[in-house]
Amino acid sequence: MILYRHLDRIQRIEAMKLIRSLSSRALMGHIITKTLDTTFINPQWGIWSLSNKELLKDVNFHSNLDSFASYVGIGSSMLAGKDLIKEIWSMKKMGKKHWVLIVIWGGVVFNKVELNKAQSELSHRQSLNKSELY
Repeated sequence: MILYRHLDRIQRIEAMKLIRSLSSRALMGHIITKTLDTTFINPQWGIWSLSNKELLKDVNFHSNLDSFASYVGIGSSMLAGKDLIKEIWSMKKMGKKHWVLIVIWGGVVFNKVELNKAQSELSHRQSLNKSELY
């Protein structure tokens, strides 16, 4: 399941035969769904399915985006959030600039979550490589 998206066509056929040979239909369905979602829909849904090279590219991308957001000052400071809430409360409505600011902050938070997820997976892989198994 983890390596399925990295297999060639023939190997995928063999792997799918093995998955379909499981006696538990519920388990078989779950494995097929996970396998096909990360292969054909979105590899990010199963960050565990990324190769080391893909994972490093992902960490690099999110790190660069995080650095850029910090550089230009797009952050969700508590003071700015407090001011935003005060302004919305006094106006009793949200204007276009409020929505834009919330979307930007959401993007920054989402990027940070994705960066942490990728770094955590990378750290996990590195710890597995360094551990001694007997």
